[in-house]
Amino acid sequence: MRLGEMSWTALSERLDQGPLDVMIPLGALEQHGPHLPLDTDALIAEAVADRAARAVGECVVSPCIPVGSSSHHLTFPGTASLSDETLSDVLVEVIQTLLSHGFRGAYLVTGHAGNVGAMAGALSELDADDRARVVSFDDWPAQRDAIHRAAETQLNMDREVVGTHGGHFETSIMLVVAPDRVDLDSAVAGHVGPAASASAKLRSEGMAAVSPVGIIGDPRGATEDAGELYLDALVGLVVEGIEAHRTQSNERVAP
Repeated sequence: MRLGEMSWTALSERLDQGPLDVMIPLGALEQHGPHLPLDTDALIAEAVADRAARAVGECVVSPCIPVGSSSHHLTFPGTASLSDETLSDVLVEVIQTLLSHGFRGAYLVTGHAGNVGAMAGALSELDADDRARVVSFDDWPAQRDAIHRAAETQLNMDREVVGTHGGHFETSIMLVVAPDRVDLDSAVAGHVGPAASASAKLRSEGMAAVSPVGIIGDPRGATEDAGELYLDALVGLVVEGIEAHRTQSNERVAP
């Protein structure tokens, strides 16, 4: 269920029927190379959230927060950015207001690695009661590793080719969630090298210093089948985390 598509009365009735969680996707408005749209991260976050919510049940998906922390992309036209502090403040207030209506818990899912600092910061700002009801999926290295492991074991692909930003993995997912917005004829190889060092340079010097075309990895050869594989890897991490959190929450309230 999409929260934004419900009326307040429909939501109230659903909350009265039993426990309900809310998933909050976070995106970005930033360049993704010449072949992908500026809202790629928002579309991917929504796709992961929708699939994870269906898998675990008892969960609605809120509208995506469309602008993230993207200062490292500002040399590319169309990029907008919030500071970590501003994004963290927004998340705290969104979480607090949604939880106040009776949601059992809230889950933060991001399609953009640059948001993870603000996500962790928001969690630290919540009071203990609210914090216990929230899971922030802000371990980007774990998400990246899950994608790369899937590519290596099931596609026999080098993780440096799979890449991260605008590369094979994001392009393949976009072929699943919004194929009409992918221009594979414009796809070119970006920086192909170790993801960790590329990420460190990106954070310190900006994307243009890593890749003048704004891509880490090689999107050429992206496929819908690969996109399904990558989505499964990301969704699996979220589902596992939600199920663990629900188990812990039940143990805390058990007599």
